[in-house]
Amino acid sequence: MIEALQSVGYFVAMCGDGANDCGALKVAHAGIALSQAEASVASPFTSGVQNISCVPRLIREGRCALATSFGTFKFMMGYSLTQFTSIILLYSVKSSLSDMQFLYIDLFLITSLGVTCKFLIYLLLVIYHIQSST
Repeated sequence: MIEALQSVGYFVAMCGDGANDCGALKVAHAGIALSQAEASVASPFTSGVQNISCVPRLIREGRCALATSFGTFKFMMGYSLTQFTSIILLYSVKSSLSDMQFLYIDLFLITSLGVTCKFLIYLLLVIYHIQSST
């Protein structure tokens, strides 16, 4: 049944206890075992809660993980392009960065930029949450 739905183009989630549905839990895009027994090995996700109330949380965490992955990729891509541009500009005037300058950029500038962005986003979320709750 799961493979038929997947062949049509649906994304399929399967919840089960793992006793007789281990194969279905493995084949589904999101297989959730609702038992602490041996099914936890057969399915990608295991819930200690014995009902399907864990599904919305799994979807939320999956979306957050995807957003975090894309954010990290964008940050690293921007950092690499900035580093590449600075090196090309320095090479155009027949100069280069020393090892200590690379270390300074990596340790202090990029780390402080990442921490600042983290707290700025947190501050914006707090302000948005306060405004939406009033």
